Formats: sequence, structure tokens, C-alpha cells
Amino acid sequence: MAWVLKRLRDGLPIFDRETNAPAKLGFICADRGELTARYWLDKADYQDIAFYSLADDDAFNTSRLRSKVTLIKILGECFDKLQLPPGSLAVVDPLALFMGGNLNDYTNCAVACLEMRRECRRRQITLIGTAHASKQKSDRKERYERLQDRILGSTAQLGYGDTQLYLASPEETGERFYTFLWHSHTAPAEVFPLGRNKEGLFVPWAESAQSDGEKKILSVITTNEEGTAFADILIASEIPKTTVFRTLQDLIKDGRLLKVGHGRYRKPALN
Repeated sequence: MAWVLKRLRDGLPIFDRETNAPAKLGFICADRGELTARYWLDKADYQDIAFYSLADDDAFNTSRLRSKVTLIKILGECFDKLQLPPGSLAVVDPLALFMGGNLNDYTNCAVACLEMRRECRRRQITLIGTAHASKQKSDRKERYERLQDRILGSTAQLGYGDTQLYLASPEETGERFYTFLWHSHTAPAEVFPLGRNKEGLFVPWAESAQSDGEKKILSVITTNEEGTAFADILIASEIPKTTVFRTLQDLIKDGRLLKVGHGRYRKPALN
């Protein structure tokens, strides 16, 4: 999320999709407090984001959160702390605190989503809410097939929301990378491979920290249609043959390399 917010702030593409910088970006921390919540924002070099920590606000009466009917009003008060103009985007971490109690209660979740939508429309802002946990079973054969169905709680969150995002670990999928689902109600679902950079931030797999061997191999492979011969890769990289072959297979599997002929490889062209 820290990486996404910084890209949005700067109007930079996200997964090759053009973005428009929001009027203002805000972050509402509803759990651990500012010190922990800001850790990854600092890693992303985004220290000046509009920020409000409910946990650190000693003037806030936490007993108010025990009443379901006041939750959306409290969320609105959190928005007010950020002073968001129309056209802004706010992240609420986690959103469950404002969902009406039992996350498995379809009606409560649906009503909460409806009320949040009204609050956002009135303010002309976009809301991204995070979820703490997902629904997992130890047996992979019994897991939910669609990643979005693994979000903890009622399916009302999917039905009454606009877009679902889900980050799956390699342990969940069996892949070498993290899998990020992006599923809008108005477009086909897409998944993107993610890795972690030297700061520990999630970034597109191609930008994640690579081994020295991968860097050497990729540096000598062309984007031209004819590709680069295996023998030339072997000579230029000065890496043992078996290691080069294994690395090439991994890069192909990850989508960072294409095999274009017998013993010839090329990098995908950038659009």
C-alpha cells in the first residue's frame, strides 16, 4: 500500500496503468498506532502524507466504538482529521473496525458498505480499506479457488464494494513470487507477480531485488525479436552452465524472459 500511495501521489503508472494524482492522499490508522503504521510509509519515502492515528488520539472516547450505529459517524470524523478536499483518496487500516461488528453477518456488512459509500460520495473521496486476515484452510485442495473469496468476512464486502485487492504469499500459491489480485466490478480480474525490494517493500517482480546471477544474465539479453543465444549468455555472464540454464527457466516462468527459438531468449519489450 505504501508503494501504491507514493505512485499515486506522483501520478506514476501502477502495473502499466496510467494514474491521475488525487487532490490529496490520507491514511487513517485504526489499530497499532502511528509509530508502527508509518514504518512502511517511511520506507517508501512518503513521510508527509496526511495521517491520523485513532489509537494515539487520547481525546477520542474508544467506548463509542462499541455502538454499531455510531461507527460511520466516527469514520467521518476520522476523515475530517485529514481535511480531505473533493477528489482525494483515503486508506483506512483496517476497515473492519467500521463494518458493524460481526464480519460474517451479511446484512451488517452490507449496510456498513452502503453507509460508507454515501459518506464517500458526500465528500467526493475514494476509500481503500485494508483487511487484517484471510480465510485459509491447511489443505490447499480445500481453499477458495478465487483469491477475492479468501478475504475474511461476508461476501457482502465484495458485492457492495467496487474493487477487490488481495495479496497471496508464495506459501498459498506455490509460486516463487507474491501474487497480487486486482479485481474491479467493471473489468476482468488481473493478477500481477510481486517481489520485495531492498527496503522490504512489495514492488512488481521485475523491480524486486534480484540475485547477482539474474542481474548478470538479464543484462546481456536483448529485447530484439531474434533474442540472444544461450552460448552468448554463458560467455558474457561467466556463470556455470547449469546455473544459467536453471535461472533462464525461472525467468521464463516468472514472465521476465521469453524463449523465442532453440537456445535463444529475449526480454519482453516495454510498452
